[in-house]
Amino acid sequence: MNREKTKQMVTGALMAAVFGVLSVINVYTGTMFDILFIYLMTVALAYYTFRFNEKMAFLVWLTSTVVLFMTGELFFTLYSFFTLPLGILYVYCQRHDVKQTKWILRGYSAFKNFIILFLLGSLLGLNTFQDTKEIYQSIVSVLPFLKSDFLMNSMFIILWLVLSFSEVYIIKVYTNIFILRMNKNNRMK
Repeated sequence: MNREKTKQMVTGALMAAVFGVLSVINVYTGTMFDILFIYLMTVALAYYTFRFNEKMAFLVWLTSTVVLFMTGELFFTLYSFFTLPLGILYVYCQRHDVKQTKWILRGYSAFKNFIILFLLGSLLGLNTFQDTKEIYQSIVSVLPFLKSDFLMNSMFIILWLVLSFSEVYIIKVYTNIFILRMNKNNRMK
């Protein structure tokens, strides 16, 4: 085995181990840092994809999922399972000069959030639709001019779209910053 392959495997194993440590920290902090840790992991996996290739990043993603399943809670594992490919997909689109990168990422994020909010919510006993209605009612108690039946029923869709678009923006910006910081000679678009 050549030196570059060994470096890829060792770096990938180290990343999976660090993801496992973040999962344990997440459990011990009462899952306060779920989203923060998942976005950090996504940016780190995007950097790994940038340094090496998509095939090795895919293997790190699968290995990390197994490690997270063994060390963390189920929701964190499933959420990271669906979110980590955003980093791989972003770097792949940038590398192959895909014109509609933003919309591909938004589409994947919307699909991922649909799966998480509906399917995983029902699997884990969460009622996201009821939670968004409660959020809307708390907003209306502060700003009563927003009271509307249409807004109350469409609040879930609005939240879903805002979540998907902002997630893509956060991952793109932080990945670009991190890659530019780590590789001043190899810049991404």
